[in-house]
Amino acid sequence: MKYRIPTTYSRHTAQRGISLFTVLVMLLLSLTAVLGAFRVSNLNESILGNSSDYNRTYAAAEALIRDAEIDIRGRTPPYVAQADGVLGLPCRPVAPGSLLTQAGFSGCRNQAIGDPWIPTNDDFDAVGDMVAALNASRCWQGLCFPVNSTDLANIEANLAAMIPRGATYGQFTRVGLAAPGAAGNPILSGAQARGWYWIEAFRYSPSPPPVASPAAELGLTPNQKSPLVYRITAIAQGLRPGTQVVLRSVFIPEPAKD
Repeated sequence: MKYRIPTTYSRHTAQRGISLFTVLVMLLLSLTAVLGAFRVSNLNESILGNSSDYNRTYAAAEALIRDAEIDIRGRTPPYVAQADGVLGLPCRPVAPGSLLTQAGFSGCRNQAIGDPWIPTNDDFDAVGDMVAALNASRCWQGLCFPVNSTDLANIEANLAAMIPRGATYGQFTRVGLAAPGAAGNPILSGAQARGWYWIEAFRYSPSPPPVASPAAELGLTPNQKSPLVYRITAIAQGLRPGTQVVLRSVFIPEPAKD
């Protein structure tokens, strides 16, 4: 007697190739999803890094503006009336808490060694001539005396030439950089500072440009006894290429009471 062997197993054998194809497709889709998630993660990390670098750079530029204001005042916070009738403490006191300034200093700057100092109304022309003699651009050690309000309106456009004429954080206002604002910010501290400020000094004039001071253009008025106006430009460069913050402010140490 002959027996016929069932052949139903051949149907299952023919389906093995389809299962393999399905597994390969699923594997490809999973790999695509992993690569997509990796790229999204890298993009988010890059965006977060750029945002963090910009915020750090912006904070450095703001600190430079405040430092320039201390340089102009020649006094440090808190700005409350002291026993000598002046707001704030001397930038370079003979001793901590003293209201006497070290010999040779005018405000925060050492006049005795030839540093150009922040002028008063009486010596404005003398200091301006001194700076002009030191540098033809009328700008030296962060103090500038431009002939009009537009000469240095775009310092960032000529940064390579202006950096050697700028001032760094704490250069004049502090003995060292171990001070609030510099600690923890590599843009301000360290040997390779990446932030600078420039102070442009003007006598107040309400007449039209190019003679008018920036304060007049903004509708601000200084005290007639000290009609001086300062425009501060602070530039900070981040740790990542392309990150740069430029801040400007018009500062009047003694504004008119009205």
